[in-house]
Amino acid sequence: MTVAQHAQVAKSASAGIVRPGAKAGQTSEFTLISKLKPGAAERVRALLADGFTGERQKNTDRIATVHDLRFVIFDNDTRIIFASTFDGGWEQYIDDFGGIIPDEIDLLFHEFEGYPGINDPGIKDWIVAQQVTAVGFYSAYPSVSVRDIWKALKIKGAVDTLLDVA
Repeated sequence: MTVAQHAQVAKSASAGIVRPGAKAGQTSEFTLISKLKPGAAERVRALLADGFTGERQKNTDRIATVHDLRFVIFDNDTRIIFASTFDGGWEQYIDDFGGIIPDEIDLLFHEFEGYPGINDPGIKDWIVAQQVTAVGFYSAYPSVSVRDIWKALKIKGAVDTLLDVA
């Protein structure tokens, strides 16, 4: 999709046109490719050196729809991919990031060239201009949400504890 086509999708979203990204059941894929600001690759690596542990994991878990996400720096440290799998629709996914963890998102994305800020009125247009739809997308559990998985793990833990006591 060209930048002009991406912009048209963004403008047409309010008219009911679907945003970029492939779907499998209730899960969606999200792939954004952006240029990095000069020298940003090392700053991003330092920022993400500990991965998504501690507070960063807690912040990401607050969204409660994110199955996975990753940042990949490539092209001699000049570009970056942000890719994710999530439950639900595109609009809600972006709105959740802006409404629940805006400071974390701005911290993680501020090194992306042209990034306007998660609460900027043009953020969705910027995202669509950077986003590409996967040509193939697989989800092992397309009908199971992150919350369903968390519930199942709690039940499993309780059953395991019960069996250990017995």
